[in-house]
Amino acid sequence: MSGDSALWLGCVLAAAGVAGLRLSWGRRGRLSRLNTGSWAALVAGCIAAGMAGGAWGVAIAALVATAMACLLLTHAAFERPRTPRRTAEPEIAAAASAPGDWHRGVITFVLTGPLALAVAVVLALGIRAVALDWPVAEADANVMVLALVPLFWPLLAFAMMMAESRRPQIAMLVVPLIAGSLPLLAMGSRP
Repeated sequence: MSGDSALWLGCVLAAAGVAGLRLSWGRRGRLSRLNTGSWAALVAGCIAAGMAGGAWGVAIAALVATAMACLLLTHAAFERPRTPRRTAEPEIAAAASAPGDWHRGVITFVLTGPLALAVAVVLALGIRAVALDWPVAEADANVMVLALVPLFWPLLAFAMMMAESRRPQIAMLVVPLIAGSLPLLAMGSRP
């Protein structure tokens, strides 16, 4: 397959993957086959585009997927909902915004914001310390940290936001913190 046709195939697969996810997520009950197939199409699209054009090809496929998502979201913003939304009962609405409940939001913000960022930095620095033990130049290890922090932080914050209680959220902070600290502590003890 020539480079251009592989790039086109990658872009079509990426767009089809996004469209399939929108179709699956728009249903009442998600279809796991459609969901899995859509994610597989996205991955296959990135692989095909990457084989055709390297990082440039992956960037083009990602732009096509993002453009498709924007089109689908724009369409969804202007369509009328199938069922009208129910209005909240006054007492339920008042209970949800009770003045004594603001501290939970602040705690969630602190855990998923600055603390998750600090853990992501420690984890990236720990990976840098391990990489320096291999034949990786110091400049490459520094760039690795700059690439890993923006990857780890949103993934960690997203996983923490999906947790239903504080215990798993705190565990998601402590485990990577320990894992990232061990190489840093070992590096600090070397002469």
